[in-house]
Amino acid sequence: MENLKKKVIIAAGGTGGHIIPAISIAEELIKNDINVLFVGNKNSMEQELTAKREIVFKSINVQKFYRKITFAHLKFPFKLLKSVHDSKKIICDFQPDAFIGTGGFVSGPVGYAAHLKKVPIFLQEQNSYPGATTRILSKYTQKIFLGAKGAEKYLPKRKLIFSGNPVNSRIIEETSKLDFEKLGLKKDTIKLFLTGGSQGSVVMNKTFLPIVDELLENGIEIIWQIGKFSFNEFHPKIQNKKGIYGFAFTDEIGKIYNSVDFVIARAGAISLAELETKKLPSILIPLPSAAGNHQYYNAMELKEKGIAMVLEQKDLTSESLKAAINTMQNNFIDMHEKFKQTHHRESVKTIVNYVMRKMNS
Repeated sequence: MENLKKKVIIAAGGTGGHIIPAISIAEELIKNDINVLFVGNKNSMEQELTAKREIVFKSINVQKFYRKITFAHLKFPFKLLKSVHDSKKIICDFQPDAFIGTGGFVSGPVGYAAHLKKVPIFLQEQNSYPGATTRILSKYTQKIFLGAKGAEKYLPKRKLIFSGNPVNSRIIEETSKLDFEKLGLKKDTIKLFLTGGSQGSVVMNKTFLPIVDELLENGIEIIWQIGKFSFNEFHPKIQNKKGIYGFAFTDEIGKIYNSVDFVIARAGAISLAELETKKLPSILIPLPSAAGNHQYYNAMELKEKGIAMVLEQKDLTSESLKAAINTMQNNFIDMHEKFKQTHHRESVKTIVNYVMRKMNS
């Protein structure tokens, strides 16, 4: 009966790196007949993505704490108090058996409201360097599920479980490849995939463009997620070249992963979890403006495993990128052998099974 179902409230927001794990956890809970309410910012990415998946959503109005000086700071304390107050009301109405937060500034007020209402708190931290929300809420939580072992030194050890990061099951379970002929590519060439994410990276795109012709001459074919932001600037410069497929955005990332030999990417935790699960060697260019420089720490964890190279943006030039690609071209087969069994594939089940056991105990 509906009123006997266990209930879980989930909060996440800000970036896809926080939202995608939360949605994966929500979908697994729903599969297990748990009543889920997802709380996020209004008019946000999390609201859009939960609507697509028909996950029940409630909005609060949370303001990010900007690291630069801004007039928005003046509103921050008032919006924070209001968001905690609104979160308490949502919790009172929903009466959850547990709260799960996956980070980002939205998780903070909802998690603190859960603490005030004595709701058991569970957190999932994706990065090697934990975010501020995880660090603040760690004193109230029962367990923190880690996506990266590097986070262990920043959090209470007795509360930690290494679960891996919940990844998009649609990407991981995809088994088919791209239709190379349809895209003007050959079947038997070395292929690299360059991605700066759905929005793209102007810095990466500008650095990569000057070396495209030389890479093609060296027998490397290119799949390039240019991103929505600068597609119109870069695509006309490559559209008539043979051996390169450029696009703004795609829903076929799983097929792309199955079709390439190595990847050039930023170092967001969920992207790295996908690469590790798909056993794809990578050249990682951490985003230097990421909070706490967490992408650098994420990238270094993969480098230490011998499955990635790291090229910091301060050292990024067309020449340094070309040198890294040449090194990768000679080493990606050996690097592929260094991949071990990953926790990421089973992460969402590990988290959900643990929370369900605690709710039923």
